[in-house]
Amino acid sequence: MRIIKLEFDFLIGPIVKDVFSASSKKLITGVDVIDNDLELNELNEQACELYSSLYDFDGDKACGFNLDRAKTEKSNLQSLLEKIVQRLNFINDGSYEVENIAKSQLESL
Repeated sequence: MRIIKLEFDFLIGPIVKDVFSASSKKLITGVDVIDNDLELNELNEQACELYSSLYDFDGDKACGFNLDRAKTEKSNLQSLLEKIVQRLNFINDGSYEVENIAKSQLESL
């Protein structure tokens, strides 16, 4: 059984895709029911874009996480994460379990 991690990071997640598909030339989860679900992948992309937008880039300085903005977007991220978890539960064919690290990340904001 495969473990599917939910975790927020810059340009990654919340569904962590850690298998490279040579045929599609992109990262996937390796679980077909997840990788082929258009609704789930759209939700994941929305959450990834929103979370990644919380990073600030200022010229030559290293990027930094904007905690103030993250706090204002927390409810939107939680809503997207809940929809992702619901969809994962709905389509689960028994081939994976979900490890939800993202929930505790949002709770700590």
